[in-house]
Amino acid sequence: MRISTNMIYNNAIRQMNSSLSQLTELNMMSSSQKKLNKPSDDPAGMALVLDLRSTLSSISRYQENVDMAQGWLELADSELTQTSSTITSIIEKAEEASTATLTDDQRDIIAEEVRELYEQLIALANTEYAGQSIFAGHKTDGNAYEACLWATSLDDSIDDSAVESVTGDADNSTLVEFTTDGTIGGTDDLGYRYSTDGGDTWTEATLTAGERTLDLGGTRLTLADGTTVTAPTGDEDGSRFLVRPSARYLGDDDDAVTITAYGATGVTAAAEGNFSGNVQVRIDADATLPGAITYSYSMDGGSTWTAGGTTTDGVLELPGGNLALSGGTLTAGDSFTIRPAEADINVTIGQDQDITVNNIGSDIFGGLTTNAVTGLDELAVDSGNLFEVVGNLIGCLETGDLDGVGDALEALETAQERVLSYAGAVGARVNRLDAQEASLEALQASVESHISSVEDADASTLTVELARAEYIYQAVLSSQAQIMNMSLLDYL
Repeated sequence: MRISTNMIYNNAIRQMNSSLSQLTELNMMSSSQKKLNKPSDDPAGMALVLDLRSTLSSISRYQENVDMAQGWLELADSELTQTSSTITSIIEKAEEASTATLTDDQRDIIAEEVRELYEQLIALANTEYAGQSIFAGHKTDGNAYEACLWATSLDDSIDDSAVESVTGDADNSTLVEFTTDGTIGGTDDLGYRYSTDGGDTWTEATLTAGERTLDLGGTRLTLADGTTVTAPTGDEDGSRFLVRPSARYLGDDDDAVTITAYGATGVTAAAEGNFSGNVQVRIDADATLPGAITYSYSMDGGSTWTAGGTTTDGVLELPGGNLALSGGTLTAGDSFTIRPAEADINVTIGQDQDITVNNIGSDIFGGLTTNAVTGLDELAVDSGNLFEVVGNLIGCLETGDLDGVGDALEALETAQERVLSYAGAVGARVNRLDAQEASLEALQASVESHISSVEDADASTLTVELARAEYIYQAVLSSQAQIMNMSLLDYL
């Protein structure tokens, strides 16, 4: 075949571009130190690298969550340890005060020291991490506790539940004693007296017939209607109450259930049970309570409904519990949303792995909580209620009740055991985070190594290939220059 000049030129350009392209690619690899600089370099390898980089991004987010969770839990662990140490100090003070040889002045000094330690306990319970309360459940934007007053019945025949509320402030505990027999809220006036100096001096007062709130100077004590009280007889004291320090829990817990009504004029709703998630209840026909009710419910936000529910006693049976309705009228279309209380703040620290970073203070420190139904204060926990135990101890110290001080010692040990139990649970979560942190670091190193094996260039091999490509390109340029300069006319 005849080789034309045009063919020679086209072939020369093609060969030069081919060798230059290879040199350029190798030069780009040398500059980036990567084998993959664009998808066309290795489509399958690039897809693998992108997938691995997505995994690295997830690991990075998990590591950030682990760091945050460690901050919350390590602080909680430290504060609970400090709480236990503070309780130990209070126990030592109580043991010292229980000695009968101490004078009233010495016991008053110990009471002042215990009050300071009590304030320290409240401060520990209100600890914040990055401005968020760690012992208040979901309500992280405020304190978990506030100092308040509460009262203890010193009469064996009157339960502490007779105390409905205590309001006001007082620097010292107040001892209250009834001086006449009668019934709280009854038809007769009741005489009582109170002392703010441990019983050295008393102030006489009268509770007017039908009233339930005792005025104690700077504080007010409200007792339950129908509580029977007695006056002193011989050597026996009258019905007595001790108003002393306490703390009210302001956070949330896992015990309450929130109900939101839409429509349902004048209807009272209450829910009981262990609901796994939000439940929506819809009334399917008009009804007057008490009476028959037809209803449906949804567990997925209203996407699907289970119909055909009926009841005649106002109690609607639902998965996990029930909804009790009373009073008022129902119209078809009225609805209720039941939301289970969830006080835990969970953080994702790995694939399908969550950890709770906060704590419910009332389960650890006790104190008082506000009943969602009655609106009245009540004990957060019955046994090991730290704030109530220490509050009672202060009251006993300030009123010279040595028997009460002795009882407080045993109760303090129970409260300390509760705190240490929760400290152990927090410590276990900290250990889990440490293990997860190490696991994520190992996984990160493995993924980065895999990416490097697919994406990164071998420096020594690349240097050799680059030198070879340069030699080839120079050779192509030299040979093509010689060929393109040759002409048949030179031989004529």
